[in-house]
Amino acid sequence: MTIRVNFDIAMPNKPYVDDFSDGNTHPAVYTGFRWIKFQYHAETKEVATVIAEADTVDELPMNETAVAEGYQSATLNCEENPLIASIITRNYETGDVADYTEDLGTTDADGNAETWTYYWQDNTGLLGQIYLNNTMKFVDNSFVMPKFRAHILTREDFLQGVTNQIAGCDMELARADAYNEEETAKIKAHKAWLEALPTKYANVDHWKIPFPASPEFK
Repeated sequence: MTIRVNFDIAMPNKPYVDDFSDGNTHPAVYTGFRWIKFQYHAETKEVATVIAEADTVDELPMNETAVAEGYQSATLNCEENPLIASIITRNYETGDVADYTEDLGTTDADGNAETWTYYWQDNTGLLGQIYLNNTMKFVDNSFVMPKFRAHILTREDFLQGVTNQIAGCDMELARADAYNEEETAKIKAHKAWLEALPTKYANVDHWKIPFPASPEFK
């Protein structure tokens, strides 16, 4: 029989930024069994999968036949540890989660304020957006919280991508016979926007930068 246990999920001040100093939380409910048995890697200590669920600890299987080679097992009282249980089993609910919107302090070509919105997933996806799945560890009978989900692209890699796009524009502009006057003007304008990007968005996280539509290359 599943149980329902209320708990709070700590929310980062901003998505992709490992800073919880504002103390923001979102209410959630664990919706699984009271007891689970899970396996974790004997060397890395990373928690892997649930191998049994039960209403009482006595109902959990005592034998280790379900434990994979190279893994060890442990039990968890989910009623006492609803956050940990939710991360391991992904059996939880959050209801609606308010999206995050930030004014970037910049304007677009028409003079309109530029904003960035991050859409938190409602009900069952929130923990996976905050933490990297399958990175929780069980060390010396204690849980180590999973790694924070930072943005996959570094600013350095992002700016290298911008440089590559500028080079692509130069290559197309060198093909003078391939484009008419209007098309050439669009490529030049896009190149100029790319060249101004590092300065214009110097104080903006790179994943928030709003890109205009790229010109079509032939």
